[in-house]
Amino acid sequence: MNTLRLKYASLLSFALLLSAFSLHAQDVKKGKDLILKESLNDAKAFFKQQLTADPKNAATYQFYIGEVYYAQEKYDSAKLQYQEVMKLDEKEPLGYAGMGKVVIEKNPVEGQQNFEKAISLASKKNVDVYNVIAGYYINTNDKKNADKAIALLQAAIKNDPKNFYTNILLGDAYLVKNDGSYAASYFNNAANIEPNNPLTFWRKGNLYANARNYEEAIKSYKDGLAKDPEFGPLYREIGEIYYRSKQYKKAIENYQLYLGKIDNNDDAQFRYASFLYLTQDYKTALSIFDQLEAKKYNNPILYRLKSFCLYETGAYDKGLEYLNKFFATVEPKNILAVDYEYLAKFYLKKENDTLAIKNIEFATLRDSSKAILYNELGTYYFQKSNYDKAVDAYAKKTSKIKADDNDFLNVGKAYYFGKKYKQADSVFAFLTASRPTAYIGFLYRARSNAFLDPDYKTAQAKPYYEKVIELTSADEVKYKEQLIESYQYVATYYLYKKDKVNADIYWNKVLKLDPANKRAQDGLKVK
Repeated sequence: MNTLRLKYASLLSFALLLSAFSLHAQDVKKGKDLILKESLNDAKAFFKQQLTADPKNAATYQFYIGEVYYAQEKYDSAKLQYQEVMKLDEKEPLGYAGMGKVVIEKNPVEGQQNFEKAISLASKKNVDVYNVIAGYYINTNDKKNADKAIALLQAAIKNDPKNFYTNILLGDAYLVKNDGSYAASYFNNAANIEPNNPLTFWRKGNLYANARNYEEAIKSYKDGLAKDPEFGPLYREIGEIYYRSKQYKKAIENYQLYLGKIDNNDDAQFRYASFLYLTQDYKTALSIFDQLEAKKYNNPILYRLKSFCLYETGAYDKGLEYLNKFFATVEPKNILAVDYEYLAKFYLKKENDTLAIKNIEFATLRDSSKAILYNELGTYYFQKSNYDKAVDAYAKKTSKIKADDNDFLNVGKAYYFGKKYKQADSVFAFLTASRPTAYIGFLYRARSNAFLDPDYKTAQAKPYYEKVIELTSADEVKYKEQLIESYQYVATYYLYKKDKVNADIYWNKVLKLDPANKRAQDGLKVK
């Protein structure tokens, strides 16, 4: 489960206890639904309204407001709300449960004391406190402890076996332990208790997703939406599945639906921009990344993706600046091969081949398939007319990844333009053997052999030019230039052989394609 998924799962745990208070079940149902649907601002407004309308239950509503702040990661505000609960009712256990969550990160002893105090004050039938604390242990990334959560929830379920949310949380806890069988059992219990609750379909979908059965996962999420089309998080889950299966356009479509159902939040916007990057909508992604950065969104991956988008839109200096920010911010263990790949690309654009090579090597060490980057290095040298280095770069790629037709073409052209025609012909021979119906290999074999035989003594280029004619003459418009070159060579060959009849046949073929061709006009005048 990734970091964003953890945040969303944690958000759910706050909502799970909202309907558990028998005293205010109907009063808080709307607020509960708003939290579950991630409409946090609306949920906060609702609970504040209830606080004014029903002051005798102020402690309860203050706690819910604290939970909304906690879900929004506004921990100082959440702490103030939990403190207010304690002031209103020093024996209200949920105040201590909430306080435990906000202080445990900096002070584990104090946090644990608050949890213990909450449990000691809770009655056996009040399972809400157990749910809150268990939810913390299930969903908090660096304090995750599924066994502690299960122990609390098992104690709760003994006193209230029909509690829908306790069963959901037990399923979540077993998912953390990768125990799909037990997780499914508790999700099924929850489904039996509330068969129409979208949460059951959400959780069953997660089970399928963890098992990589994406088709069934999507079906389950859609079944949940059939129960409540406004349940936004289910669109997010569908988007995530499409993302995993690299169906990025569908991922974006569902994320747009998700964003339309929930409060605008930075995590969702960041994920959406990430999808936009993958679908190559770099400009739109950049606009979102810029907005997030202006809001000081704290995620180093923003620098990575913004850098990649800047590269793809041609802003190389700024892109390199952001990629360097990423390297300076992220832990070394989180640096990927693709990071070195883009760093290498930036340095090629900056014409620093030394640093480019260094980063290609780093990328290849992490992912051998990144040896394909040596082709980009070869192209860089080729464009600089440094053909020997281009050959070396292309050869480095083929030493790590099996050569393909494109490799034969690249190496052959580097030899050809480097005037090493014999080596070029040898390489293009591999290409023509591999692609006997593609004209390009025969064209370069023809050209290479024409340079090896400038006086037409052996006419060793002729059969290759004739092959080009055979493969391209059916489309004279598309292959006009290749045919003119081939016809000119064959016509010249016949001139050398003093065979004017055949020479004129080919000169006329040239003039058919290019009536102003001076070489053909002069060739026809030869007696």
